[in-house]
Amino acid sequence: MKSCSVLLLMLTINLISAAQIKKGIVRGQLTDSMGKQQVSSATVSLINAKDSSLVTFTRTDSTGNFYFEQLALGKYSLSASQVNFYPQWKNFELTSNQAGIDLGNIIMKDKSLMNAVMVLSQRPPVVVNGDTLEFNAEAFKTKPNAVVEDMLKKMPGIQVDKDGNISVNGKKINRVLVNGKDFFNGDPKMATRNLPADAIDKVQVFDKLSDQVAFTGMDDGNAEKTINLKLKKDKKNAAFGKASIAAGTAGRYDGQFNINKFNNDQQLSVIGMSNNTNRQGFSIMDMLNFTGQTKKMMSGGGGRMIITSNNDDEFGLPVAGINNNKGINTTTATGFNYNDTWNKSTEVNASYFYNNLAINNEQLTNRQNILPGNNFNAVQSNSSNNKTIANRLNFSTDHRIDSFNSIKLTSLIGYQETDKSNNSSYNSFIPGGKKLNSGITNTSAGSNGYNTSNNLLLRHKFNKRGRTLSANLAMQYNDSRSNGKQYSINNFFVNDTIGKIDTLNQLIKINSITQSYGANISYTEPLGKRALLEFRANYNSNSGELDRKTYDYDQQSKKHDAVNNLLSNAFENNYNYAGAGVSLRVQKKKYGFSAGSNLQYSILKSHLKDSLFQIRQTAADILPLANFNYNFNRTKSLRIDYTTATNQPSVSQLQPVQNLGDPLNITQGNPSLKQSYSHNVSLQFFNGNPSKQKNLFVFVNYTATQHAIVNSDAINNGIRTTTYTNADGVYNINGNIDRGFKMKLLNSRIDLGVNINYNHSINFIDNNKNMTGNLSMTPRLSLNYNYKELLDVTAEVRLSYNEARYSLQPALNNNYWRQEYSIDASINLPAGFSISNDISYSAFTGRSNGYNTNIVLWNATASKQVLKNKKGEIKFSAFDLLNQNIGVDRNANINYVEDVQYKTLQRYFTAGFTYSLQKTLNGGPRAVIRTF
Repeated sequence: MKSCSVLLLMLTINLISAAQIKKGIVRGQLTDSMGKQQVSSATVSLINAKDSSLVTFTRTDSTGNFYFEQLALGKYSLSASQVNFYPQWKNFELTSNQAGIDLGNIIMKDKSLMNAVMVLSQRPPVVVNGDTLEFNAEAFKTKPNAVVEDMLKKMPGIQVDKDGNISVNGKKINRVLVNGKDFFNGDPKMATRNLPADAIDKVQVFDKLSDQVAFTGMDDGNAEKTINLKLKKDKKNAAFGKASIAAGTAGRYDGQFNINKFNNDQQLSVIGMSNNTNRQGFSIMDMLNFTGQTKKMMSGGGGRMIITSNNDDEFGLPVAGINNNKGINTTTATGFNYNDTWNKSTEVNASYFYNNLAINNEQLTNRQNILPGNNFNAVQSNSSNNKTIANRLNFSTDHRIDSFNSIKLTSLIGYQETDKSNNSSYNSFIPGGKKLNSGITNTSAGSNGYNTSNNLLLRHKFNKRGRTLSANLAMQYNDSRSNGKQYSINNFFVNDTIGKIDTLNQLIKINSITQSYGANISYTEPLGKRALLEFRANYNSNSGELDRKTYDYDQQSKKHDAVNNLLSNAFENNYNYAGAGVSLRVQKKKYGFSAGSNLQYSILKSHLKDSLFQIRQTAADILPLANFNYNFNRTKSLRIDYTTATNQPSVSQLQPVQNLGDPLNITQGNPSLKQSYSHNVSLQFFNGNPSKQKNLFVFVNYTATQHAIVNSDAINNGIRTTTYTNADGVYNINGNIDRGFKMKLLNSRIDLGVNINYNHSINFIDNNKNMTGNLSMTPRLSLNYNYKELLDVTAEVRLSYNEARYSLQPALNNNYWRQEYSIDASINLPAGFSISNDISYSAFTGRSNGYNTNIVLWNATASKQVLKNKKGEIKFSAFDLLNQNIGVDRNANINYVEDVQYKTLQRYFTAGFTYSLQKTLNGGPRAVIRTF
């Protein structure tokens, strides 16, 4: 804690000193050298002459004027740039005797009227060109071996949080390109955490129009905030990367590497890692997700149709443990990415991921069951070992046949294996302390499966702008198989005496195959220059087969060979839907809107094999949609969206067959269930000022569901039997407000915001309607201060308040808090030394006894750059210096409230070494990368 106090003292001294020093101002005007007219919308930047770092920037007004205030005294360089003029530079100094300077008219030389070639010795640090904000990387110095993420943190208006999520003036970045091409499917962290900062020439921030806009030529207001990393010229034909390895106490190790080879249009990158420090391989989007059903169907762009499964064993294999910090995680992962342009008309992308994730966890749970007639507390201890091996290969090619026709193929194939084992024991008590039941459960399961999907998109433009025809053909196939064993003993008590013992010793085999095919056709017809009509039609066919066999243990044969017919079933499921729709889209200079509707007809057929039981349901739905967007200016906008969707009940929710796998929780379907119908309205407001680094972002979303599929529970002596029914009155409201601004006086940035979510649910308990309300609020405040390249400090406060309300049992209403205070500070010292500390304090209140803990987590590192050109770095790291790390969580729903304590990483130390690789290629045939 002493080190933290020193850092806080240094920060305080700097802040106080900054507040006491006299501040200066500077103003001026940009004038056209030929026409003697003012130059508006030009970018004017201030650079600290001492270290060439960017201080701030602004844009000239309609009369070419600019103005800076609250400037520290000292020497500056001023850069003025505009796309039609050559950049101009001015040097000046602010002193105590001359704290205000008027630079007067600065003459801008028009590019179109000058014949001589101008050689620029220095580029402007920031250029605003239309809707693109461009940062020149050399103006934002980072230490050797830094990655792109480190450089982005120094750029005005760009924020990067602890998890690596990026936002620009409050808008989240979901896509990062490298030289205009996707890098590992556009996952931002793959680029920003693997590419070296010194390989980047420019960072361009812009609104990327959707593929549909690029195709039709009509803006639909769905632009995506994107960052493009433009490589330096010597990196466009070079190999570069780095490798690091670390080992430590408690058997901890961490190794990783990344190698990149760029040869003009060709990009090849390889990454890999292996560790047991809970650092995961890749994001969930890069993992194989065996959903088992087609969860998202093509719906023509209007209302959407979604099929969901509430039973993980019903179809396919769930992916567990991804990005999970519970327990001790051991990860080995690798991947490659390939981009190229063939014959100037074909864009090709391929990527492969391999992830081997093992999770060892121990967990203690205190659960309070809150169902009327079933009030009891249960304490459960659990030990688990889960292992997942996943492979995923992606390939896409986009071929431009000519200026009117193109074809795009996207393919995926994946394979996954899982092995799981779990041992648990529990005791439950009714009010008064008497035992209700107790038991043990031991399970193990192995599963494997593969899936493939293909999507073919055909596009044709007519001579008339905006008149287009496109066809989308898609297929998906999934085959998964699992084998699992379950051994459990459940004791049921009467007056603290065992009245019944229920024993399960079973082998369960599940085989499932699902497949889907779909076609979607869209035609657009322009109505003038600012409007168009879109006509849509689609058809989708989805089928699945499931064979579930349960075998009881036979005491005589000593094998699992006695078929349990009550827990065995085989069924096939077919779901088909077709639809057509039309939308009108209008986009003016300031605003745009669209409105339309889809008509959709669906048929669901389900057949329980070896039985006369069948389900046949049909539905016809009108699914309207609309949106409105208004652009006040380039950085201030409002958007409102309205969509509708239907949700079909799963087969297990429809089948009137009891699932007795858990004697304490029995489930049974309801063949009379209807599909649900939901309405969703969202509002987004954004107001940003890049030059002043101010932003305001407001998001509100409301979803209401008609005929929602909810639980209906019957309680008897601690045994819950669950079926399903439809109910109205289910809705959800969530909102988010973010505000950020620069404090020039303290040379720091402040970001504050709050997330609010309210969920209103319904369930039935012994035929009594129970309404539940869950409210959560998460206010947060962060301050970032950096002093040149020496000191970087981020302090943050984050609170979390949760409230649960139950109409049938108001006595069980509860609320609880979590408070978290953190400071992250790094100091760069002479001779290549650097020190960083990350300290957080967490406090929990309102939970069960033993779970209201206070935790101080302190991580620290010290590093030294070595070797020629500082290509090497030696680093010593300490995790959880105070040895206080404890995993605590709370879960609440309509049935129970539980507090969970789980196994976490605790104190360990590591020593590591990082080496950076850089090699310029000398042309010739395209090189093959050899890893080291």
